[in-house]
Amino acid sequence: MEKYTTPEQCQDLEDICTLLQDKGSKQFSRKYSSLPPIIKWFDVLEDSLVVDDPFKTNFKTDHYNMLVPNILRLLRFCFLTRKDVPTVTLLSLLTDEPQKHIDVIWKGVLEVAYHNPDRYKPFFFQLVNQLKSLYEVNAKEILLEYLLFVLHQGDINEAKHVFTVHAISKKSHAVTEQTKNVDVLCKAYQGLVYYVEWILAKSRHKKFQDLGKQLDTETSENFEQLMLACADKALNNFEVLKDVPGVWDIFITKHLEILEHYDKLEEAEALLRSYKDKNEDNPNAHKFLYSFAVRQEWQKSARIDLLKGLAKHVPSDPLVIELCELLIQENEGQNAIPFLFALLDDGMWQFELRPWKLMSELLISEVKGVNVMKGCMTFRTSWWPQYHFSSTYNCSSQLSFHKAVCCLLMDPNNTAFPEQVMMTLSPEEKEQFLSLKKKLKDLSKGS
Repeated sequence: MEKYTTPEQCQDLEDICTLLQDKGSKQFSRKYSSLPPIIKWFDVLEDSLVVDDPFKTNFKTDHYNMLVPNILRLLRFCFLTRKDVPTVTLLSLLTDEPQKHIDVIWKGVLEVAYHNPDRYKPFFFQLVNQLKSLYEVNAKEILLEYLLFVLHQGDINEAKHVFTVHAISKKSHAVTEQTKNVDVLCKAYQGLVYYVEWILAKSRHKKFQDLGKQLDTETSENFEQLMLACADKALNNFEVLKDVPGVWDIFITKHLEILEHYDKLEEAEALLRSYKDKNEDNPNAHKFLYSFAVRQEWQKSARIDLLKGLAKHVPSDPLVIELCELLIQENEGQNAIPFLFALLDDGMWQFELRPWKLMSELLISEVKGVNVMKGCMTFRTSWWPQYHFSSTYNCSSQLSFHKAVCCLLMDPNNTAFPEQVMMTLSPEEKEQFLSLKKKLKDLSKGS
């Protein structure tokens, strides 16, 4: 794709924007014979351009029809070349008739504001006030975007007042799924703002304590009251998500943190169980509850059940190894073998020592392990051996050792790979491998 990024071309663009806004004299105008194709249209438009009313009747019809589409093309060019000043000039032109160009104006200003917040935040703020009063838009949606922007800038004081300082006009819009979702998000993000206030107060309190400063009772109580007030507001806003389906990870973790801090453990567990039940396909929903179970020292059987639920949806998750280790601790090692197979189906584990070490040790120690392994290999025979037992490339000595042990049982006709591995082992490792090879051979005969 051709790009127009030379200084001369960018200057042409800024000159055009100046003329459109009537910020320069006619001597500033010149013939644009060398313009890139994307802005040559201005050559035709210039003679009849009346800058004080660019969107209405002071143009010939053909020039009016070409102005807005080409301004949009110019905007695209500005974004591609990161030219903020011309971008804002062009967006300012479009704000003369915002109803026709709401999406373009809003998304464009968002882009500029995020790219250069210090310079363009006032312009952004002005646009927020202008757009939220239009019938064509949902004011809460505009304010929500603005809230996300100020949160991104870390301006917690501004974030607290987004929905109070900016009055929302009463407009009779039809209630749709979109408007309902926006209302939910507004409440949830307000909860996030109060959470940030809570965590900041908590951090300041702890900082004073860590510095060894003796806080008088009144000051300490003030901190605690501030934290409690912020926590109550955050929890109240987070409640809006209770019966709403969706992936709310960012809010659930903050909700949980507050509940745990105030020892509301039953509420915390209920929150996490409800979230998991409604989001079975979301791995984090399982992980949040499992992490909570670990912190609260639940019984191993309960933690195993939680990890099995996770493994069902994400068989290659690192926590599957923890599941296998828990099963081994509970004397259910043979039940760990299918989980290890599913884990090793994923290429990310092909050269990781930990799962292969677990697999080889299980096959050696578990009497029923070989039969379980044979069942797992039934539908893997056509590809597993070639995938895992063909080369020692990128394998450490220990990894090669454990993969070779697995190969002896999973692909007994493959003699090349174990011999290749033998060449990389130390004398002690070779002796250990030969001993295991004999043991596995006897075990295989017995099964």
